[in-house]
Amino acid sequence: MVLKLDHQLYYGADAIHALALISGRSGLFNRFNYWLFRSPRRAALVYPVLRSCRNLLLKLLRKTRINNLGLPNNDHF
Repeated sequence: MVLKLDHQLYYGADAIHALALISGRSGLFNRFNYWLFRSPRRAALVYPVLRSCRNLLLKLLRKTRINNLGLPNNDHF
């Protein structure tokens, strides 16, 4: 995940942390998301786990990566 905010790039856990800080707090999901990722340490611990779960699910569903750079052998998880 990449976030560009004020001419600054944030990657991975830093991106999800920044999104949690700038997002609204209305609704149960948004409040939970803010609580989970407002701490940089917690975001650094939880983000890789969630990313791994996502990749495993996509692999089980036999989905391919979005290979928008056209890199060879970069189409499967």
